[in-house]
Amino acid sequence: MNRHPDFDELVGRDVPEEERGRLRAAHELLVEAGPPPELSPDLESVPWPEDALTPVWDRRRPRPRRRLVAAAVLVTAVLVGFLLGRSTNPNSTSINAERTVTLHGTTLDRGALATLRLGRRDAGGNWPMVLRVKGLPRLPKDGYYDLYLTKDGKPLVSCGTFNVKGETVVRLSAAYNLEQFDRNGWVVVRKTPRHFEPTQIVLSASA
Repeated sequence: MNRHPDFDELVGRDVPEEERGRLRAAHELLVEAGPPPELSPDLESVPWPEDALTPVWDRRRPRPRRRLVAAAVLVTAVLVGFLLGRSTNPNSTSINAERTVTLHGTTLDRGALATLRLGRRDAGGNWPMVLRVKGLPRLPKDGYYDLYLTKDGKPLVSCGTFNVKGETVVRLSAAYNLEQFDRNGWVVVRKTPRHFEPTQIVLSASA
């Protein structure tokens, strides 16, 4: 007897709880529907249209089993599309990292910590990256954080901005030649109204 795949085998723990709830309902529907009924070899070889196999008085009243199978097929398509989308969606926070950089809080935010996971450079010359930050305070209106690359210890180019609310994970991208910057030249700067120059460094890979 074939074993139904476990829900956690299909959907990872990194999926938000609300999304996991919807996908779990879809999974349970698939399990309840079971595999579609198999046709006999004789029927499989007859190229009859489906309408010819259904009595006239029954065509307007699909059987519950048929509706359930159709629903299961639709749910399967949605579930597969979601899982494939997670692996190809540029906004996804899943990434095959080739290098991980740790950033520590500076004197401005000693309790802050971050990890930056760098992926393989794509055909367009962009470096995909995922930044996970915790310990940074939420900034006032119009304030934000900015990930920078440094040259000779000074923030030079921005790789993307973000805001925080508790522990935050954000996907960013850089189109620069990383060899032209400091080896551990990753910093996060705080930018607030009337202070948008990259001088308030709150996280640094060289700290």
